[in-house]
Amino acid sequence: MKLSVCCLVAFCMISMVSARDITTLDGAAYKNIIITNSSPVGITIYYEKPDGTPVVKGLDFRDLPQDIRKEFGYTEIRAAEFEKHALEYQNMFYKEALKKAAANAAMEARNEELSKQIDHIQAFLFSKRKYVRFTAIRPHNNGAIGYAEAADRTLLYGEYGSIFVKGLNGTQGTHWSGYIYPTDETVTTSNGSFAVYNSSLAQATAEAMKALGQ
Repeated sequence: MKLSVCCLVAFCMISMVSARDITTLDGAAYKNIIITNSSPVGITIYYEKPDGTPVVKGLDFRDLPQDIRKEFGYTEIRAAEFEKHALEYQNMFYKEALKKAAANAAMEARNEELSKQIDHIQAFLFSKRKYVRFTAIRPHNNGAIGYAEAADRTLLYGEYGSIFVKGLNGTQGTHWSGYIYPTDETVTTSNGSFAVYNSSLAQATAEAMKALGQ
């Protein structure tokens, strides 16, 4: 079971690292993009505008050609179930929701494929994702400690403070924008303790499955 999860997640991550072009059904063309994350409802792409401005954007599978839907295993039934579970988990506490997601997946996995388990966990993480601007302070292990704030930050909302994000590399002052996914972890250094997030939905899902013994 554990090996199957790791292999499936690894395949998804490998399939998303190559630059490519995508045109949506309404004719919007995205050139030289990198697919950074995928879920049953869509993909997240990264690209740069002609002036060098980095862009992170989500694309719904319903707006994409059939060959891309097929590449990522999209079905209307799977997407509807994913959206349903994401809504259910949206307002729950992390541990409570993660345990419920695992329990639901375990019940359904008796007669269904492994991907059903992954979809439940991924739906929970997807519902808790945050889109942030992140400024690295220093690298740490396999990630970076830095300051994060919401892209639509106001005086009363969206300041997350200093956090640790797995999967990011960068020296002091490096900027990054994108989605981060919660974990139930903290990391402690000589400068204090920091909440831990993951920059990859696939990796966050794999780690959650591992933590739950799946």
